[in-house]
Amino acid sequence: MTSPAAPQDLGRRSALAVALAVVAFLFLAPPLFLLAPLALLLLFSRPSTVREWLWLALAGLAASKIILDLDGAPAPARLLGAMGVIMAGAFVVLVHAAPRLGGLGRAAIPVGVGVLGVIAWGHQAGLELSAIDASVGADLKRSLEILLEGASPDQVQSALASVPAVARAFPAIAALQALLGLILAWSWYHRLASHPIGEPPGPLSGFRFNDHMIWGAILTLGLALIPLGDTFGRVTTNGLVVWVGLYGARGLAVAGHGARRWPIPGRILVVVMSFLAAPIALGTLLALGLADTWIDFRNRTVPAGGSNADGSDSP
Repeated sequence: MTSPAAPQDLGRRSALAVALAVVAFLFLAPPLFLLAPLALLLLFSRPSTVREWLWLALAGLAASKIILDLDGAPAPARLLGAMGVIMAGAFVVLVHAAPRLGGLGRAAIPVGVGVLGVIAWGHQAGLELSAIDASVGADLKRSLEILLEGASPDQVQSALASVPAVARAFPAIAALQALLGLILAWSWYHRLASHPIGEPPGPLSGFRFNDHMIWGAILTLGLALIPLGDTFGRVTTNGLVVWVGLYGARGLAVAGHGARRWPIPGRILVVVMSFLAAPIALGTLLALGLADTWIDFRNRTVPAGGSNADGSDSP
């Protein structure tokens, strides 16, 4: 009697999870990374319902205000704004040119185009890396001082000591945020549009990419250990941060797949404990993501007669 309602209930939970992720992203990451692609996707998908026009207006007006406010903003904010616009345009072009393209490449290619476009624009504008590092570092220090107000002086000093390293990894962090913004925009767009283009992204628990990409991570790590100068060291450092983010996300997918049958209170408890022990949780997710390259946890944990992570039947 209850089985017909189960898929509908799962659909509601999925929609709620995506909505919460969208709201969290708008507060914690550059909103333009999500708003710009969402507005362009809706604009070029023949909007015909009130819901589509309403979201198109909201996303378009918010993105336009952010872009207009960039005039006179610090260099990092202008770089992020330019990256968001270039990336959104490249994403829409790619979606229309190759609607069947799926996987990580659908979002990674536009992000790469955005990064290259920002590098070219910054070089032409004469922006220096030292000035960008200083501006990012100043913003991080202000944010940490607000967040750690009331903490012990040792905790504050320990957090502030990490600011230069985080500032150097600013491009990689921005690229990962852009990647997540595109995926969320693509997922939310498929829930809004009456005539969406292409296939929607799969659930987080199914996130994976080509196992051979591990050699790229190993090569990047090896190059990072060789002292080849500040510029090359910056490139390899940012490359490592990107790899950590990708394999951490893969580990999160493995963990989500394993916990899909857990009760909601248990999931909430794990999330809270992960925040309290963030370094341990992040290290565990990274280890899971790397190990999944060889072990393939999600296909090993399928019960007899079930379905694998890729949707195929288990033997």
